[in-house]
Amino acid sequence: MASLPPSVAQALKDTGREAIETSIETGYNVLLEKRVDFVEYGDPDKLTDKERAKLNCALLTQVVIHRAERLVVASGQMFETKNLYGLALAVRGHLEAVAVLGYMTRRLDSLQKGNIDFARFEEDIANGLMGAMDDFFKEAKAPVNILTAIEHADKLFDADLFNEKKQILHELYSWLCEFAHPNFCSNKTAFDLDKATGRMVLRKGDEITDDHYQMLVTLSMSGDFLQWLITQFEEHILKFFASDPTPAA
Repeated sequence: MASLPPSVAQALKDTGREAIETSIETGYNVLLEKRVDFVEYGDPDKLTDKERAKLNCALLTQVVIHRAERLVVASGQMFETKNLYGLALAVRGHLEAVAVLGYMTRRLDSLQKGNIDFARFEEDIANGLMGAMDDFFKEAKAPVNILTAIEHADKLFDADLFNEKKQILHELYSWLCEFAHPNFCSNKTAFDLDKATGRMVLRKGDEITDDHYQMLVTLSMSGDFLQWLITQFEEHILKFFASDPTPAA
């Protein structure tokens, strides 16, 4: 199943970016394959702490998959309508999903290595699902700060994927924020300099720019990272909860 509208797929092909289209669609179909219809949770009050934590890991994985899958589709729609503001927000949201799963994977790795205790991990995974910041949710604890999640995810990538310090998520996220926030890159989306007249001409007609394509390049990278992370997280779950009969999903 394709996530990108035909016009977007054609635009990528016409500009020699077939590899980006292939990467995005491959990652999208992996998400579809990983989706489940439900997580068999049962009565929370009858679960042991380990059973609950394992089920929360499975549920968090599905939440990330659902978020990422919807945002891939949204990215294609934003590109098709030439909406760079919306495209930047959608791609940034996808990268944030990657960061959260990366954070949780590193926390599970720390648990396995004895660097944190089980109670701390159990709280982290619960907050990853139920954490909230708004005052309306007075009983909820705050979820992990997204910059903290990015920092931990980058450490995981650098140690286990790149074998060198890259901090790639931080770099990509910072770039996306320049478009998501009312900063120069976002503001420049609204106007062009006409040197002949000395005017800053506000754009009325939408057009596809290199920035639009770069957003899809970033989405492709984020999708590749997410595929790797899902596998890592699942493997960590299997190792830690090997003696627990509760299914992962």
